[in-house]
This record gives sequence, structure tokens and C-alpha cells, in this order.
Amino acid sequence: MAVKVEHLVGEKMMESESLRDAFRKEEFVLAGLKIALALEEEEKKEAKLKVIELEAQLAKSILEVVARAIEELKTSPKMKDLNIAFSQKAFIKGFEFYEGRVARRFLELDLEFLEEEEEAGEEARPSSTRADLSSAEPSVKVPEPAESAPTSSTTAPSKVEDLE
Repeated sequence: MAVKVEHLVGEKMMESESLRDAFRKEEFVLAGLKIALALEEEEKKEAKLKVIELEAQLAKSILEVVARAIEELKTSPKMKDLNIAFSQKAFIKGFEFYEGRVARRFLELDLEFLEEEEEAGEEARPSSTRADLSSAEPSVKVPEPAESAPTSSTTAPSKVEDLE
């Protein structure tokens, strides 16, 4: 029986030793997997940062393109035509508004002559006349210096009239 017990203890020790070896191998594999997971997470973080950086560059590029397009539109003849058309409409609306106010305020005035022009279909249009100012030189007359005023603190200030 002692031999059997020794034999069973030996088997159990060998089994225990093989389980320890298997456990060490599993720990080694687990450590490798943890390292691989950490590397993957690091790569994922780097990829996210790269995506954020690229999105920021894209947004900046879009803003620059939009700003250039707006500047081109502002300086284009089409925009100038739109500004002129808007200004004309605003002027006409303002004129009509004040014409109505004048008619309501001064009932005795005969404003029919304004309506006659409107009925005739005359519409104000911008002039096509252009002035060539390339050869024009500005003429500014510089005044001669006047006699210097006394700077002494003892001179009396001029009188100021009270208009009230």
C-alpha cells in the first residue's frame, strides 16, 4: 500500500507539474495577447488622431476654398450687377415709401405728375457712361501757414458767446 500511495503521489506530482507547465504556457500566451492588444489599441488611438488631424485639414481647406469663392463672387461682374439691381430696387422702394408719406402728410399737394411718369413706363436705369480717370491727377492746394498764434499761457482766451 505504501508503494501505491507513493505511486499515486508521484502521479499527482507529475500531473501537478504538467498543469504548472500548461499554466506557465497559458500565462506566456496571455502576456503575448495582452501586448498585441495594447499595440492594437495604440495603433487605433494613432489612427483616430490621424483621422482628427485629416478632418481638421479638410475643414481648413474647405474654409479656404469657400473664402476664395466668396472673394471671387464679390469681385465678379455678376455680383456688381446684383448690387446695382438691389440698390435700384431699394431706392425705388424708399422713394415709394416717402412718396406715400408726403402724400399723406401734405394732402393739398398734387403729386399726379409722379404717377404720369410711372404710367409712361419710364424706369431709371444705370448710366452706361464711363469716365476714364487714369490720366487725371489729383489737385490739392496746400494752404500757406498762417501767422503763428501766440503760444504764451498769459494770453487771454477769446470770449465765447452764449447763444442760449
